[in-house]
Amino acid sequence: MNTTPTFFLMFRRGIPLIGIALSLMVIWIYPASLGWALLAAVALAAEAVATFGTGGSYLVNRQTTIRWDGYWLQVLRPLFKSINLEDPWLRSFCAWNNRRVSSALSAKKAHKVILLLPHCIQLTKCKSHVVENLQSCFRCGKCVVENAATAALKYNWDVRISPRSRAAYAEARKSRPSLIIAIACPDRLVKGVTKLSEIPSYTIPLEMPHGMCVDTTFDFHRLSQAMITFAELRSTSKIQPLQINTGTWDI
Repeated sequence: MNTTPTFFLMFRRGIPLIGIALSLMVIWIYPASLGWALLAAVALAAEAVATFGTGGSYLVNRQTTIRWDGYWLQVLRPLFKSINLEDPWLRSFCAWNNRRVSSALSAKKAHKVILLLPHCIQLTKCKSHVVENLQSCFRCGKCVVENAATAALKYNWDVRISPRSRAAYAEARKSRPSLIIAIACPDRLVKGVTKLSEIPSYTIPLEMPHGMCVDTTFDFHRLSQAMITFAELRSTSKIQPLQINTGTWDI
């Protein structure tokens, strides 16, 4: 499910704009309230203006922008959870983040990109140790890990598979990439974007046909397009062809 930024932006930008209109109306109706109403209008205007930053200006102010976006996200999250709209709310935040990251990288691609994958994209019955070594994939074609392993070798992608999102983001922070492309459930993506705000992150939500953390998958075409669009090509001159692993496992 690809959610647009509209849902999140409707509240993130809409509430301040409505507040400005109400403040000006109060000033018109009650001129004596000019002082505090004007201050409120200015503060709300600053909140609304922050949602229009794009490109290089967004990257410069990203940490502050993400911090305030995160406040709006968390303040309204209980409301949407109570009406069964928490998942669309989180996905819309991720889509809003992606739109701004895309605008920032439209002129110049990222020179160092780390791709973070969750271990749950590997089938639960698979015996391959892909967390330790992605190229140990059996290449059976039963899950999307094979696609990631093949592409990582062919294009020299820097791919990390981790059983814990916290560990994955901690490792990414140490590597200091210019862009993180993260694939996870919406809740983990939101945590990564907000807690690692100093590094731009492009997010791709998992598809979970069997529930949380069980044989998940994702849109590999979307990942490939993101890598083509945002990442500089890395040298593949020293890459060796992928050898088919003859290991077996019970399906």
